[in-house]
Amino acid sequence: MCADKTLMRALAIACFVLSLPAMTQIATATPPTDACALLSQPQVATALGVEVDSGKHIIGAGDCRWTERGKGTGADVALLQVNLTKAQSFEIGKTPISGWNKTAVTGVGDDAYIAESGKVTFPISPTLSVKKGSVFLVIAAKVPKASFEQTKAVEKTVALKVLEGL
Repeated sequence: MCADKTLMRALAIACFVLSLPAMTQIATATPPTDACALLSQPQVATALGVEVDSGKHIIGAGDCRWTERGKGTGADVALLQVNLTKAQSFEIGKTPISGWNKTAVTGVGDDAYIAESGKVTFPISPTLSVKKGSVFLVIAAKVPKASFEQTKAVEKTVALKVLEGL
């Protein structure tokens, strides 16, 4: 019986020691800093259903917007915006606001929610906010002639693609 306990203890210690490099890698992984590096141009084109120009930073490296190829701005232009954010902003985004619905989204990251006002108003509504480990991001899509539900589905698809690459 003692030999079995000793063997089990030795195996448990060996498993722990062998898993240390992986735990260290997970614990020290740094969050991304360039939002444009999170998705490739073809990935965005597939999500929006149109060809897109390369992503461009709007304010800084923490945000990126892809625009339908060859078009400026306007109601008939497909757009995708991804913003890297902080934990505090993610949590504040959950705060109830009159006229806005904030709905939990399952199957995306560690935590996710859609904030929406009932109509598509790019880049404000709907937006999908996602937390995965120490990464926090907000995704907004505009797809001309898409329904509100289709727009939310595009945002979820984009989120899953981003998380796949982390």
